[in-house]
Formats: sequence, C-alpha cells, structure tokens
Amino acid sequence: MTGRLERLLVLGEEVALATGPARARMAAALGAQAARTRRTPLAWGSLYAALAVALSAALVDRPLALWMKAHVHGNIEGFFAIVTTLGLAGLWLVPAGLAALAAGLAARRALLPERRLLWSGRAWRAFYLFAAVATAGLSADLVKLMVGRMRPRLLFDQGLYGIHPFSGIWAWNSFPSGHSAAIWGAMTALLVLVPRYDLMWLALAVLVTASRVALTAHFLGDVLAGGWVGVVAALLVARLLRRKGIGV
Repeated sequence: MTGRLERLLVLGEEVALATGPARARMAAALGAQAARTRRTPLAWGSLYAALAVALSAALVDRPLALWMKAHVHGNIEGFFAIVTTLGLAGLWLVPAGLAALAAGLAARRALLPERRLLWSGRAWRAFYLFAAVATAGLSADLVKLMVGRMRPRLLFDQGLYGIHPFSGIWAWNSFPSGHSAAIWGAMTALLVLVPRYDLMWLALAVLVTASRVALTAHFLGDVLAGGWVGVVAALLVARLLRRKGIGV
C-alpha cells in the first residue's frame, strides 16, 4: 500500500511538472481576459451573456422546462407565484414616478437653497429608478417582438420549440423575460443608489428570475437575457445622467 501511494505521489509530481507551462499560459490568458473585461464590462458582459443564452437554448432550456413542469407544484409553486409579482414593472415604475414628481415639487417650493438641493437630488434619484426600469422594459419588449421565441406552453401542449420573428403574438414573445428585465433593472438601480444592501438586491433579483423558470413562464435562456437587459439598461441610464452632471 505504501509503495502504491509513493508511486501515485511521484506520478502526481510528474503530471504537475509536465502541465506547469500550460497552466501558466492559461492563467496568463485568463488574467489578460479579466483585465479586458474590467476595461469594457458591458461589451464583454454582453458577449458572455450571449454565449450563456446560446448554450442554454441548445442544451438546457427544453429539458429544464419539462422537469419544472413535472416537479414544481403545491406550496413551492404558490411561493414562486407570489415572488414573481415583484417582477412586474409597474410595481417599481408607479412609486418611483410618484416619488420623483413629489420630490421635484418639493424642490420647486423650497425656500432655502440647501433644501432645494436636497429635494432635487431625491427627485433625480427617484427618476433614475423609474428610467432604469422603463428602459429595461421597453428594450425587452422590442427584442421580444423582433425575436418571437415560442413560450414553454407551446412546448408542453404542442411540442413546438423555436422562433417566429415579428409575430406579435403573446405565445411567441418569450425572449427575453420582461419580469427579469424589470427586476434586474430595478435592483441594479438600487445597487447604484444604495450599495450597502447589495446582497439583498441581488438575492431578490435572483429569486424573481428563478420564479419565471420554476413557473415555466419562460425558458432559462429567456431569463438570462432579460436579466442582462435590465443590468445594461440601468447602467447606461446611470452613465447618461452622470454625463449630464446629475449625481446618482
């Protein structure tokens, strides 16, 4: 037994020595790619998201949807049915819009400059949340129309799976998920505005996104794409506002 162990240790050392240069090159390549990603995160992130969506569509979407359809029932389904309502865009647009209007009016009526500045900042922050969710939702709706991906319901009922661009029919607008775009737009905006609660915002976004797959309202690829649309929309709106000199 001791002899076998020694031979295994020697073999392990030989393999480590033989593969050392290859591992070093791989580590260098990964480091260089990480640096490129940090320089242009939205561009590279979009590429990564596209690859993930493509792999999901080819390998995961159908079997995962069929598994969820067969196994998610009862209390679990009820829980996700409640959670998924947090992905409704109106749940974020209405309060954010009203808050922006109220704070804007308060800024106009403020007598002291510091109070006017305070309320103006609050108005812009609320407007940012509104604009992030609205941009995410409109972007998702536009892509839905152009792609025309069939919803899981057609797979379950008729065995259909594919795309029908510019159909304009509800059953053929699965990609990307509007709920996922809205919740990731809202949560990314809140990450920008209130970063100290980052884990809570991320957990909420992941939970709502997972609910769309668990309820078989969308394929996994749909929610991955919708989530990335929401992230990009929120970050681009923040970038635009900052270029205008508006701090968010």
